[in-house]
Amino acid sequence: MKKALFFIALFLSVPALAETGAIADSLWNRANVLYADTHYQEALDNYMEIERSGKESATLYYNMGNTYFQMRYIAYAILYYEKALRLEPNNPDIAYNLEIAREQCIDRIEPVPVFFVADWIRKSHQRLSSDMWAVISAVLLSSALMFFLFFLFARAVRFRKAAFVIAILAFLLAGTATTFAWQSRKEATRRDVAIVLAAVSSVKSAPGSQGKDLLVIHEGTRVRVLERMGDWARIELADGRQGWVALNEIVFVY
Repeated sequence: MKKALFFIALFLSVPALAETGAIADSLWNRANVLYADTHYQEALDNYMEIERSGKESATLYYNMGNTYFQMRYIAYAILYYEKALRLEPNNPDIAYNLEIAREQCIDRIEPVPVFFVADWIRKSHQRLSSDMWAVISAVLLSSALMFFLFFLFARAVRFRKAAFVIAILAFLLAGTATTFAWQSRKEATRRDVAIVLAAVSSVKSAPGSQGKDLLVIHEGTRVRVLERMGDWARIELADGRQGWVALNEIVFVY
């Protein structure tokens, strides 16, 4: 079935939390058994206890998202899928389940079109973690320096030309990898993404209940928080519209 969620992956990822200790392992195994027996609330309680202990894992958040989805708490499912995707941005199962959950939301907000170069950069840097891009950058930079030394000290003109061209290409690729590492790190550590958890939230023209109502958004909507003022936050939707909402109606992904 095309729209079936990848819940089978729930039980294939136990090793990802092996390092969390005996207690967390016990909670993890118990939660998986409860989930398999469709005792979703009990399973969620165990997952949440792991989370409260300070453990962070894309697998944990992914399973919590699956559990919330089964319980039909779509906004919370989206929140935890987003948390999981922040840690593993190139995970196809998380991305797919997030898209399925978003289809259950009331709001259908079309994002502002992105220039194809920016879109290519975004998709490219998501293929690897920031650490991997940093390693690739270091390797390329070392290679560039090595070939540049060949260019300086080689005697054969043909070899010097080839070394010079390779050194320039390696420098350029190293710069690209460095940019991808920076972008990947920036995306993983951003603190401005939030999910609306209130069933209905009024977006106002100014902070405070006296502000004019601009539009209404619903639970599960993803927003970007531009600034905070007291108990209010100025948000931006995917289509560029902005306004103020009460802070207690949204929850940050980080």
